[in-house]
Amino acid sequence: MSEIVNRVANSPIVTIDLETYHVSGERVVFDLEPFLFQSLVVKEKEFRQSFKDLDWSAYANKLVAISCSADAIIPKWAYMLAMVKLQVVAKEVIIGSLDDLEKHLVRQSLNTLDLDHI
Repeated sequence: MSEIVNRVANSPIVTIDLETYHVSGERVVFDLEPFLFQSLVVKEKEFRQSFKDLDWSAYANKLVAISCSADAIIPKWAYMLAMVKLQVVAKEVIIGSLDDLEKHLVRQSLNTLDLDHI
């Protein structure tokens, strides 16, 4: 009878603890809906003014997902304006849902993996 060889133990398999790549920080949604006229449309002048008046420090060092809970057509520049304002104070900003934010953070963390030694 031949000896049993543990091929898994002898293989170059690397175990990765994904918990070490988890980005810590509070995750929040920046909703554009309160800035819309009647929760339907963007009135540019009022929209820009409300962004100027907003206290952005509430988002300091947070992980932010920009989205709109209203069923409205939002021009791309509105998302970009929110992105510009939030990038100054937030730790990370994306346009999308909290799920999209989590996927982005995981992808970013895994891109830092050093796979050269494998």
